Amino acid sequence: MLKRVKTPCFKSLHHLAFLLMVSWLLAACTPAWQQPVSAEDLDYTSEIKTLSKSGVTVTVAVPSAEEVKQLFGTDLYKSRVQPVWMKVVNQTGGDLTLMRSAVDDAYISPAEAAYLRHSGSKNTKREMDIFFQESEFENPIQSGDTVDGYVFTNLDEGYKNVNVDLLGDDLLINFAFTLKISGFTTDHEYIDLDSIYPTIENIEDVALLQDRLRKEPCCTSNKAGTKEGDPLNVVFIGPRSAIVNAVVRRNWHVTEINHMESAMKTTRSFLFGSQYLYSPISALYLYGRSQDIGLQKARQSVSRRNHMRLWRAPYNFQQQEVYIGQISRDIGVKFQKNTLTTHAIDPYVDHTRDGLADDLAYSQGLSGVGYIGGSRISTEDDTHYNLTPDPYFSDGYRAVFFFSDTPVPLTDIDQLLWHPAWHPSLDKDTTPQ
Repeated sequence: MLKRVKTPCFKSLHHLAFLLMVSWLLAACTPAWQQPVSAEDLDYTSEIKTLSKSGVTVTVAVPSAEEVKQLFGTDLYKSRVQPVWMKVVNQTGGDLTLMRSAVDDAYISPAEAAYLRHSGSKNTKREMDIFFQESEFENPIQSGDTVDGYVFTNLDEGYKNVNVDLLGDDLLINFAFTLKISGFTTDHEYIDLDSIYPTIENIEDVALLQDRLRKEPCCTSNKAGTKEGDPLNVVFIGPRSAIVNAVVRRNWHVTEINHMESAMKTTRSFLFGSQYLYSPISALYLYGRSQDIGLQKARQSVSRRNHMRLWRAPYNFQQQEVYIGQISRDIGVKFQKNTLTTHAIDPYVDHTRDGLADDLAYSQGLSGVGYIGGSRISTEDDTHYNLTPDPYFSDGYRAVFFFSDTPVPLTDIDQLLWHPAWHPSLDKDTTPQ
């Protein structure tokens, strides 16, 4: 059963302003520092991952907000500080240095993290400073040694990409981790992607896959299925883990469920032009249900972001999952009668679709890309509109992305020479090959 949570409504702007003021006042209060709990005494439940290569084994974990409170005696998440724990076992025969900027190029020093949560007497604050300094991951990692500790990073919610670069003498060893963050409820967690369909068909032949993709609906729809929405212009194919890793590495963020706190965050972002990386996105429909996965890449504020919706298809390709999707670029906010405000999209949706190909190429997870017909053709002479309604213009092609769990360099990405079904409204000379 798919559970949807409604956004709370506010009785007036005064009501909303009061709630915002209370939330800011509460956030400003820093409780006294508590005695930290040792990691050995903590009932740790967050995800831990380990990778090994070239004589090095790296283990990484991102404690939840509640675990961080116990480990550091204060709510670092409240100050948007996220400690990342890592352990490095060095059997390379030479010394290594952890490059902290690879983990977060705006990483936070231990003293800064402690200062943000200072409370109590002068002695207590000094104890905090010392404790945070001693908790940091300490370079170098000498040959044969094991070193563990924390790098203090900026807060990510939902998922976190942790890039580990270890530098030696004429040696650079890289590890990339994607970890789920406990305590953050995303919209797709209410959907069991493995149980949506009673059975999943498997397609082995490329030509049959192309035919199936061409026959998919051209566009999203409203809940009743009576009106067409944004064009369905992207397809993702691959292991689910590879897809998640690729988009997280490129700073796409999962969307939070609609609830009181997310509504307040969205309002703050809109009113004050601040970033909200996980703002809920509206529901569009395919296969009789709203999106299975919502993703966004925010820019300066909630009114300017790229957002993407994905639906799992009722078939796999060569045992790999297939997702049909829609991507568009929010470029501002406009006012309308029913919902007061809504987002205005960049009408040239192909630009956003093709930009995604450029973006994912740098994820190290994209193994191939091709184009196929089936989306909605929309021109200046025959213009179509989404549900907002905003006009859009498109050549009617879908970008099909293939993903791999094995790192893929830019030079090894396959440019698939697919021939989309030609449409008489398109100039034959401009048909993508």
